[in-house]
Amino acid sequence: MTEPAATPLRCVVCGLGDAVTVWSVARTPMHAVRPSGVAHHASGFGQLDIAACSTCGHLSNRAFDADAADELYGALVLTNEPVSAGMIAAVDETAALIMRHLKRGPAVLEVGGGGGALSLALARRSARVDLVEPSRALGAERFAGTGVMLHRAMFPAPALAGRRFDAVVCRQVLEHVPEPAPFLAALRASLADDGIAYLELPSADDILRRHSIVDFHYPHVHYYRRGEMEWLLARAGFAIEEVFDIKQGHDMGFLLRAVTPLAREARASFDISPSEFAAALAERRARAAQRLAAINGPIALYGANAYAQALLGLYQDSTRFDAMFDDTTSYAGRCVYGPAGEIAIEPPSGERLAGMAAVVIAAYLHDAEIARKIAAMEFRGPVYTLRAPDPEAPGAIASLFDP
Repeated sequence: MTEPAATPLRCVVCGLGDAVTVWSVARTPMHAVRPSGVAHHASGFGQLDIAACSTCGHLSNRAFDADAADELYGALVLTNEPVSAGMIAAVDETAALIMRHLKRGPAVLEVGGGGGALSLALARRSARVDLVEPSRALGAERFAGTGVMLHRAMFPAPALAGRRFDAVVCRQVLEHVPEPAPFLAALRASLADDGIAYLELPSADDILRRHSIVDFHYPHVHYYRRGEMEWLLARAGFAIEEVFDIKQGHDMGFLLRAVTPLAREARASFDISPSEFAAALAERRARAAQRLAAINGPIALYGANAYAQALLGLYQDSTRFDAMFDDTTSYAGRCVYGPAGEIAIEPPSGERLAGMAAVVIAAYLHDAEIARKIAAMEFRGPVYTLRAPDPEAPGAIASLFDP
């Protein structure tokens, strides 16, 4: 643990400033994936100081360096590209959901679309899509002849100033934005009066319920509960038409319409006190350390993602991880890293798995699918998931955090 950072001037939800640290990591990787050998061993690390607002309970990383955000999100490696059948199906389902609410041939804006999978799925359904994405790993040639126009920039993009769209889509972005109010206002200003918006982000309600320590990772500045999002959206001029429970509650989606901004006050809401939550997180941390220490032999991680990033920041100094498997073909020549150094990303194989004493599935949202793949490669050792135990629905795969 580390000393808490200075208390922020104000909470982005309730506007007040007093907060207490519930989780901290002094040196955590800033990137889930990076090119191998391009950075000095001591670089690429940030700090987590996850604090709970004493008034409304909002969770945020007050050690996040907002001045370095442009460089962080302009990284040279695209992450979270859909590679499995389940991931691809989820993108198609989201595209179909959005298109059901639109007129024929709509103009769509996607903000922070990563590799553009959703933009491409929308374009295949006859939408005209402008994609705003800052990553330097993305080039316009990827979208040649598709109906998708790439704007490699932070949002709001100057090239789109004054334009309004039939639909505005923003998935897995708001949690990365240090100041949500002007960002949401810019989304609202980009939406036609009769248009719809679709917003998707992780759920802090799920983190609070499961005490998931690997869901705290550096690129996420804020951790929103559903009630907080309702307040922020009303203030920005959005009316909620429908709320979607995504990935068994891990994420939440909002289908929105444009309305006049409505002033709403945030109310205090604590399902668990900050001190109790901090104690529960510390217990999770110790439990996983004990389980890792009990594994006698090489340990492989499966899934080069944000959860592996968090795990390496927590345990790589005390645990040797010998392999990182991932199915993303574009990760060739890439690595994950932690305090003890880099681990090259490689595709899984039966031969490599045979040399491992245990496998920890970091891509826990797809752990059942990955576990079946590992079994088909005839790996017979223990397999653990980074999915935190659900008190209401025990999982089929042992959690690294199980008692």
